[in-house]
Amino acid sequence: MARLSTTDQLADLRRIYTGENLSQAVPAVRGGEPLPDATTEAQRQLEAKVLVAACTAAGVLQLMPPASIIRPAHAFRTVEPGETLKLHLTGRALGPLLFELLPRTEAGYGLGVAGLTHRQYRRSAELTTGDAGVVLVGVDERAWDLGLRYVRWMHDFRGVEYTDGGGDDAPMAEAATGSALLRRVHLWHEASWLRALPLGETWFVEWAGGPAEAEIRDRLGHRDFGTTREITFRRIDAPAEDVEEGMRTYPWPEEFVSAVTAAEPDQRPDRR
Repeated sequence: MARLSTTDQLADLRRIYTGENLSQAVPAVRGGEPLPDATTEAQRQLEAKVLVAACTAAGVLQLMPPASIIRPAHAFRTVEPGETLKLHLTGRALGPLLFELLPRTEAGYGLGVAGLTHRQYRRSAELTTGDAGVVLVGVDERAWDLGLRYVRWMHDFRGVEYTDGGGDDAPMAEAATGSALLRRVHLWHEASWLRALPLGETWFVEWAGGPAEAEIRDRLGHRDFGTTREITFRRIDAPAEDVEEGMRTYPWPEEFVSAVTAAEPDQRPDRR
């Protein structure tokens, strides 16, 4: 039997944008706006920077075993927009995401989000600048420690100079647009990848495969769930050829390779 209540219809629509399940979406739409935007500039700034970092981190995930640019790779599987933005990560995304977000100085340049710190809870972790924050759902202390081990490995690999302080404190242009996109990022979950970054007074969004450009424009033009922010779109065809063999045998440390993918033929130690 079809569910015809207004609440159920709104919840179904919201899930297209966020990836939430019904138990997450139904209470949210009952509680107020169908899909609220961030309410402070500090929060918009942080969320915009998280989106850019997530796109970069997803590129790293494509190169992790079993390396592939054909299968979709994204840092987040679900977002829960609200007064506090909750993010559900995909497998192995935490380390690459933290590397992009935590402040560091590399080759003389401040990278990551200046002033970003961590608060650990029993079943989640919060990244906060003091006046803004996002919650990483399901990231317990053990998961956080593994994520930091990845970050330290990357620091050693890339010769990061120091991580005490540092970071980039420059404001993100048109941060409200980046924040709005992050809160609707599930629209692109079927694309092979997503790239988003500020470009002048707009944001440039590119994706490979997945939804048609007309579909994205229609979704973002929705009265209740869309956004009026200025965005430039470009959809390209999904890649027809996968990564080269050399990328498949890249020597990732064993602890960053899951038990399943570690057994893949091109990931055996004798192939590295």
